[in-house]
This record gives sequence, C-alpha cells and structure tokens, in this order.
Amino acid sequence: MRRRSRRTNRDEPMPEDPVLEESRSFVRSLDLPRVESVRELRGYIEELIGEPIRIAPGKSADGTTPCGMVIRSGGVNYIGYDPDTSPAHQDHIIAHEFGHLLKGHRGSEMIPASTDGLVLGDLDPSLWATVLGRTNYAETIEREAETIGSFLQAHVITSRPVPQS
Repeated sequence: MRRRSRRTNRDEPMPEDPVLEESRSFVRSLDLPRVESVRELRGYIEELIGEPIRIAPGKSADGTTPCGMVIRSGGVNYIGYDPDTSPAHQDHIIAHEFGHLLKGHRGSEMIPASTDGLVLGDLDPSLWATVLGRTNYAETIEREAETIGSFLQAHVITSRPVPQS
C-alpha cells in the first residue's frame, strides 16, 4: 500500500501492520453472509465457533467494568455491552467481542468478589468461568479483536442492499 506525501507529492510506502493485514485476510476467509446489522452475524458466528452466544446490555454497579466483555459460563458466551452508549457504539463493541470469539481468545478465569458488581441479564456471577474485557489496546489480542470488529462492521456496510430510488 502506498500513500501520497503532502510535502513532496510523491508516493511513499506505508508501513505494513501485520495485525491489520492478518485480520483483513481472516475476515475475508469467513465467507460471511449478507446482513444489515452486526448483531445478525451472531447465528453464523455461533456455527463457526460451535458454541452459543447471548448478547445483553451489561453494566457494573461501580462503573469499573469495561464497555464490552465476553463472559464464558457453562459453554455459553455472553457478550455484554454498555447500554448507555449510542447504538452504533454498541454495535462496534459487539463486533469487537465477536472478534475475540472468532479468534478463540480466552480470558482469564475469574470469580467475582461479590454478586453486586456486574449486571448482565440473568447471569449469576458465581458461575463465570472466564472473562475477556476491553482493557488495554496495546495488547495484541485487543488490537486484533478491534481490527476484526472494524472489518466485520465494514462487511455489514458493504453487504447492505443499495436502496432503490
């Protein structure tokens, strides 16, 4: 890939980002169906990973929970997203968490100190097996999930039917 320098008006090679290139190839290889929303990819991704996914607003009582997370419990992946953000941002959070699931990222084992913390549907915190949360974008798996999430959203945009005028 090349970009035009504003100062010299010449093409300069852009540095290659291995996470970007690998993520682009990975998403292209998924043969995703045409959908109008990233949430509509849930069933297809369930088939790919062989596990059910439940999506629900998730919020911490103390405000310390990341804006998105995957909690794995009893063979089910629960995706939580911040209900107080815009629908577009919620979809981006969900796409990011789909990225974690598609790449098989596994979080750390976690048993919450109390049941007062996270509210995620009816999931009992004492049953949590692993948790992946959006915490540090310097971590490779977070960058990878973020990039895959962006490509999933781009797929949604490009697969929508063109409105007829």
